[in-house]
Amino acid sequence: MKEIVSFFTFGCKLNQYETEGMAELLQNDFMVTFDSEIADIFVINSCTVTAEAERKLRQLYRRLKAKNPGSKFVIVGCYSELSAGELKDLGFDLILGIKDKLKIKEFLKENTENTCIKDYFQVTKGPYGRTRAYIGIQDGCLNNCSYCRIRLARGNKIISKPPEVVAEELKTLVEHGFQEIVLTGINIGFYGFGEGYSLISLLKQLVKIEGEWRLRLSSLDPRLVSNELITFMTDNPKIAQHVHLSLQSGSDKVLKSMNRNYTTNDVEQIVALFRSRNNRFSFTTDVIVGFPGETDTDFVETLEFVKRIRFLKVHIFRFSPRPGTKAARMSNQISGNIKKERATVLKKVALEASKDYLNEHVGKESTVLIEKNDGIFSYGYDEFYIPHRVTGSIENGFVKVQIGGIEELEAFSDVELSCRSVAVR
Repeated sequence: MKEIVSFFTFGCKLNQYETEGMAELLQNDFMVTFDSEIADIFVINSCTVTAEAERKLRQLYRRLKAKNPGSKFVIVGCYSELSAGELKDLGFDLILGIKDKLKIKEFLKENTENTCIKDYFQVTKGPYGRTRAYIGIQDGCLNNCSYCRIRLARGNKIISKPPEVVAEELKTLVEHGFQEIVLTGINIGFYGFGEGYSLISLLKQLVKIEGEWRLRLSSLDPRLVSNELITFMTDNPKIAQHVHLSLQSGSDKVLKSMNRNYTTNDVEQIVALFRSRNNRFSFTTDVIVGFPGETDTDFVETLEFVKRIRFLKVHIFRFSPRPGTKAARMSNQISGNIKKERATVLKKVALEASKDYLNEHVGKESTVLIEKNDGIFSYGYDEFYIPHRVTGSIENGFVKVQIGGIEELEAFSDVELSCRSVAVR
């Protein structure tokens, strides 16, 4: 009888994609499950972005270990890449790094001779029961942000999946019924760096693939958004009219201290260019509050910037000093109480900014990809990455809707607001 392997994933969309890749590598030799708390082998794909992510992982490990004292525990990813000694002391049986994900089968079968010669995964089936799938296209980052530990784990060598491999993977996922494909990586703006191709050349190739599907970009670094990219994205109906821009702060002083090498004006110009071509274009973002040296004035500047841009959603992080980073050694650290208070204030402001943005969509039409229904309503996201509750039980797939209003909805775990819509027959 096959051993049961249960995967747990922390962190970014690239981690989620790589978990799918590991699962496919194991599917013929093991019984693979996700998030099951009973298994013979547990594989935890780790994240080290924040201390909170690491704390939750350790908490999960202790709970699973108590339930499964005779099981084998394996940890892979960024946390294990940088903190192997700590995790060994915690009791993990096998501690693997970033590249070891590609050799997970050999490690679990205790035979590391047949090493994988590829630098990337190729996922063919995608997540079971979903309409959305990810494709990891790039790894590594050339930036040197003062707070970021991921670059230390992933490295500054840019590894890009060849365009023809990405295209073949996308075709396969579309053939398996996935209708939204998300391109992800550590910094996809660097895709093709040093290889003679680029993100824009990849997009031009992918949109030629036949079928009823939509392409979305997971995140873009403001430093790497060109006018050509803006024009191509807004001109092409197969590309979602949404971008996740990694802002981090609305204060130029803080951005300089973060070593982000762009200004709030640079970001605002990018937003203006997108919305000059499509005034409904949406933006989500990340903001760190309580960065060392962030004053009340700096924080107010961030609040005003969020209001001005009218982000669809703001992912808020309280600054977490990460070992090995420049920011962790800065002397002007902010107290935990102030960080908590600022996060609470920003959440309220971000919600109002989202309402302002969404109100502009009321009465207009969108194309929603239905992902689930409860027999009375159907739920999904449109081309602007806006969540919708659509009246009626509708099968998964694209449907044209008219937006009647906005509401708070618990059906989507990662958003506070959604649109209330009806299908247009």
